[in-house]
Amino acid sequence: MKFFSFGLLRVLCIGVAIVSISSVQAATSRTQSISLHKGWNSVQLQVTPADGTPATVFAGTPFSIVATFFGSATSAQFIQNPTTNEWKKEGWGVWYAPGRPDSFLSTLNAITGNRAFLIYSKQDYTWNVTGEVTLSKLSWKSDAFNLVGFSVDPVSPPTFDKFFIGSTAHRPCRIYQLVNDQWTLVANPVQATMRSGEAYWVYCSGGSDYQGPLSATSATGQLTLSGSPAQVTLALANNGTDPVKITVETVASDGGLPLSYCIRGVTTAKISDLIFDLPAIYQLPSLDGGQSTGLYLRLRRDQMTSATQSELLKISTDSGVQTWIPITGSRDDLSTAP
Repeated sequence: MKFFSFGLLRVLCIGVAIVSISSVQAATSRTQSISLHKGWNSVQLQVTPADGTPATVFAGTPFSIVATFFGSATSAQFIQNPTTNEWKKEGWGVWYAPGRPDSFLSTLNAITGNRAFLIYSKQDYTWNVTGEVTLSKLSWKSDAFNLVGFSVDPVSPPTFDKFFIGSTAHRPCRIYQLVNDQWTLVANPVQATMRSGEAYWVYCSGGSDYQGPLSATSATGQLTLSGSPAQVTLALANNGTDPVKITVETVASDGGLPLSYCIRGVTTAKISDLIFDLPAIYQLPSLDGGQSTGLYLRLRRDQMTSATQSELLKISTDSGVQTWIPITGSRDDLSTAP
C-alpha cells in the first residue's frame, strides 16, 4: 500500500475515493459539534451551512488548512509539499487560512455537508457547525478505499465490527484511522469504537449499497407530506445480526410538524388503521437482525398553523447508530407567512 504525505500527515493513495453522498432534500437545521485536536483531523461534516463560503464557515476557528477530495475517476497522487498547486491538479480542493503566504492558492470555494474534510487545527478546538440536514445515501466506490464518516451516538458509539457486521463488502474490516497525524490501521475492529464526526478510509470490496446496521428509506426518496391523505412510509431495516431497539425522536426549533403514526388493528368486522399522535419520543418494538418494519406517518393537517412546516426525525438504536431525517408537510389552504 502506498501513501502520499504533507508534513506529518500521510494519506492513502492507491485505490482511494471519497464516498459520494447524493443529497435529496434540505430541511430544518441542527448544530453538529466536532471535537478537534491540535494537528491534523479527519472530519465528516453532516450539515450544510447556510453560507458555505470558507471565509464565513471557518471564521474564528484555529484552522490553518482544510482539504477535501472531489476526484472520483482517478486516485490521489503523491503530494510532498502542500504549498504547491498539486492539490487542484489531483482533484483536491484546499483552503489556506488568510495570512498564510499560500492563501492565494486556495481552490476550495464552498463547504457542504455529507462530505469528509482533512483539517489542520493550530490548537484543540470544539467546532460547532449549524446547517441544514439532508436525507442522503452513501454511494461506495468499489474495490477502493473510501473516505467517509458515519452518524453514530457521541456517547455510546458502536465498534467498527458491529457497524459493518451486516456487509460482506466491508469484511474483513480494512479501515484506517487518523492517529497522531498518521493514517493507522484499525487493528482490532472488534474492540475499537467509532467516533461521531470522524471520517475514515474504509475499503469496499466489490459493489455495495450498505448504509450501516440500520437503514431508513422511503419509496419517494424524501419525507414530504402533502395532499390528502398526507402520509408517508419510512422503511426501517436491521442489517445487523443482533436485535435492536429503535427510538424515534422529533426535534424542532419551533412548533415543528404535527404528525401521527398508524398501526394496523384487527376488529371483529375488519382490519383498520389505528391513528395516534406521534409523541416527542416514540419507542418502536424490538427489531430482530435481518428484519425490517415500517413507520407509517400521517400529517395532522387540522393542527397546522402555516402553509409549510418541518422538523427533524432523530432515529437511534440501542447499539449506538443515529440517523437524522428531515420531514416537511404542507397545507395548501393556509397562506404562506411573509
